[in-house]
Amino acid sequence: MLRAIKVRLYPNKEQEIYINKLLGSSRFVYNQSLNKKINDYNNLKINHNLSSLSKFFHNDLTKDPNFNWLQEHNTKVIKQSIIDLIDAYKRFFKGSGFPKFKSKHDKQSCRFPLESISKKQDFSKNKINLVSQLKDLRFKTSDKYINYLIKNQSKIKSATLSKNKSNEFYLSILIDGDLLKQLYTPSNFSMGIDLGIKDFVITSKDSRFENIKLIRNNQEKLSSLQKQHSRKKKGSKNKEKARLKLAKYHQKLVNIKDNYLHKVVNTLLNENQVICMENLNVSGMMKNHNLARSIQELSLSRFETILKYKANWYNRQVINIDRFYPSSKTCSNCGYINHDLKLSDREWTCLGCGVMHDRDLNAAICIEQEGLKIYNKLVGIRNPELTPLESIDYTLSELGSKSDHF
Repeated sequence: MLRAIKVRLYPNKEQEIYINKLLGSSRFVYNQSLNKKINDYNNLKINHNLSSLSKFFHNDLTKDPNFNWLQEHNTKVIKQSIIDLIDAYKRFFKGSGFPKFKSKHDKQSCRFPLESISKKQDFSKNKINLVSQLKDLRFKTSDKYINYLIKNQSKIKSATLSKNKSNEFYLSILIDGDLLKQLYTPSNFSMGIDLGIKDFVITSKDSRFENIKLIRNNQEKLSSLQKQHSRKKKGSKNKEKARLKLAKYHQKLVNIKDNYLHKVVNTLLNENQVICMENLNVSGMMKNHNLARSIQELSLSRFETILKYKANWYNRQVINIDRFYPSSKTCSNCGYINHDLKLSDREWTCLGCGVMHDRDLNAAICIEQEGLKIYNKLVGIRNPELTPLESIDYTLSELGSKSDHF
């Protein structure tokens, strides 16, 4: 099982200078390779692959007297940026956005393949050795992660060094090892969850996780820092100090929100074997200008990403039901659909059976019912056992042609 351990780096002055040069060189090679790939395709209809871009790097870039500073760095590390570019094009052909040029004002990163990482490590002293110029690089993380690194030192696959807008350095170490913990048998077999704005997560068992509203609750502080930054003279040291102060505060809020998302996901996975949720169209929801700010603050895509990869770790199942399924309008008791339900209606009474529903709780129950229909169809039995499956994203109408593959 591949697992990444992210640690905070504390380089000395010389190491920091070298890291900044390395990040800049990786960014330069990526941008030059992207520029050549675009121009040669538009002008000569040549589609460069990894091999041809590698030749371009060795024959044109490193041998150019204007770019002799590229020779100061490990070639295997720099060439990873070309591999990243090829991967970006593969994602583009699968439906993602076209690769963009990298900027030093954004988050920067470079990857160290296994061949460039020193085999002599002493994680117990909170130090790591990468290339020859980055020896005894100090880092900080929890004792749990240090013990995991010591135990799985021989299973390290690669390491990705990154620098965020707050000028903080991190190293993500990819390890092919065991999980840090194993979950016990869950108390519930299944649970439906409805994602909302008033409450972040509402479950079919009527438990709720609040929306902590980090941006709105800290808007006064953010506005003050943004004003300070905007009033400084462009290009001055004070402008950079104000930018760094604002970036650090934004990073603090991101860390708080990320920690909260992990806690919510861990609670859901600890208690349930199957989790059913709607396949939300977040990009489409963002087009509603009345709700866009609230939706962006919730980090719905980030929550779904964390939920799915942790579910795969612990042999839990995440079932996405059709985004057009009327979960809020359907009565969970009799199946009647209330077509007159408005967004402002937080409670409604079913005209079919007379039961009064809390809008969000009813939606979560309907999501669970629809998700279990998909699950039962997939495993082929009425009351499925705890059978590990990958995350499922099908509607009932699609299962006629796809269920044979499971």
